[in-house]
Amino acid sequence: MICARSQSGLLILLTALALHCPTSAPADDLKWPDSHLLPAFSAPAPVLDCIELDHDKGAQEILFASLEGIVNRTQPRLACVTRHEGEGEFTWLKIHKLKYHMIDGYAAILKYRTNFTGLVVTDPFQPHTINLAATMAGVNNELVCDPSLLPTLTQPPYNLPIVDDLRGRFADKYAVYGCLYSNYWPRCTHRIIAGMSPGPRGQLREYLIAVKSAAVWLNPGERKDAQMLQRFVSEMKPLHGVYMGWWPSEDKGLKWIAQYGIPVLASDFFRNGSVFSGVACHVRIPAIPPPPPLENKVYVAFILSDGDNIQYMQHTMKVNWEKPGRGNLPVGWTVSPLTLDMDPVMLDYYWNTATTNDCLVSGPSGAGYNHISDWNAANIAAFTRISAPYLQDSGLRVITVWDKVNQPIARAFATNCPSLLGLTDQSGAYGKVDLGLRTIRLTPAYTSSAKNMIASITKAAKNWNGTAPLFIAAQSDIWKLGPADLRKVATALAPKEYQLIRPDQLFILAAQKR
Repeated sequence: MICARSQSGLLILLTALALHCPTSAPADDLKWPDSHLLPAFSAPAPVLDCIELDHDKGAQEILFASLEGIVNRTQPRLACVTRHEGEGEFTWLKIHKLKYHMIDGYAAILKYRTNFTGLVVTDPFQPHTINLAATMAGVNNELVCDPSLLPTLTQPPYNLPIVDDLRGRFADKYAVYGCLYSNYWPRCTHRIIAGMSPGPRGQLREYLIAVKSAAVWLNPGERKDAQMLQRFVSEMKPLHGVYMGWWPSEDKGLKWIAQYGIPVLASDFFRNGSVFSGVACHVRIPAIPPPPPLENKVYVAFILSDGDNIQYMQHTMKVNWEKPGRGNLPVGWTVSPLTLDMDPVMLDYYWNTATTNDCLVSGPSGAGYNHISDWNAANIAAFTRISAPYLQDSGLRVITVWDKVNQPIARAFATNCPSLLGLTDQSGAYGKVDLGLRTIRLTPAYTSSAKNMIASITKAAKNWNGTAPLFIAAQSDIWKLGPADLRKVATALAPKEYQLIRPDQLFILAAQKR
């Protein structure tokens, strides 16, 4: 392979590369219009093959994930599940009404042998080669293979050839990603780049392999990492691409990528995206229940937050959704509008199992996670324009904005997102109306304590004199507080003064205030 330290045998390696690397355009089998940030796969096969993964065997997980991604690019035919997902092993396959039969992973390798060329072997002493290998799997149609699996896969009945061997070739991660950039990035899609911790987990990797995405693990808070990552991201178009997976440092990553106008989708634990993206669904949006009559009260809307995070929607949110107490009081649940591309059935499921007290709102800050106050004006305008149809079609009428709202941001949303009722402002510094669109500060912004939530709400209402309504949006950390905890908060608020309503109702009533 070209990235070898030695140039001996280069002609042979170039010949092998030509034989094993398709020259077709990235993600050529997928529907990917410019108006969509993520692609749509074709409809799944009538019956899927389903592999049950052994959670303790990570080497097998990434092997079968690479098979899933390669196979599903043309038509979703293969899914992977595990008993260790809290929401249940087959829960989402059943919700999507997908028929399946179980198949051993190695039997699936034999069944789909004509779909891939052979193996790309990772280097256990240089873990970042997993990201290089996964990228090569997408563009070369190779299975990612840990060396421990070679005795099995290179012998009968598999007899798989080693097409690329990454062992002993790279001094450090910069050599790995330099090779990726020079030799494989030109044949990857430039509409997605992914941050993936260099471990054997499979989850999102099958989707990334299917769309021919590059995978890296670089922290732009570190100078050399930022220089390497800049080589990739600078070749992506603003609002024409997404950073998927996650960051070594959330804050530094979001601040750095803001200069490029690329939204983020936290997704590294999302499973079977190449299957669920292909299940077409028109999301059924229930009507907003009429709010109570406007009175001189303190109106409070609770918001449970981690909606920038699509894997949370697939796993933890589903678990919390089933807990006793949901629906007993009004709650806003943040979700990602990009679910409309990635898994529209999941979004439809939440809307249509919601009680009238459950309200879905957009996580920060629209069609993809960002700290929008770090973006330039042109990219803010483009972001709000591309967010508009996602918000409209997903039924999300309120956006939580991180870090803060200012007048240009508020006006961009007001101008370009006509279906919006309002914005919540994490910084609490704005709280105004622009072109009819209301902003309400979050009080508290993101707390993990019921005690602190009670204190923040009562402090915000301390000077309220009862002569006009007051509107409070109170947001909590879903990883620490759930519906049962919010019930404790609700019981601490005097019912004569306070009234709990949904976030969308909060903005409807706020618009009536004179």
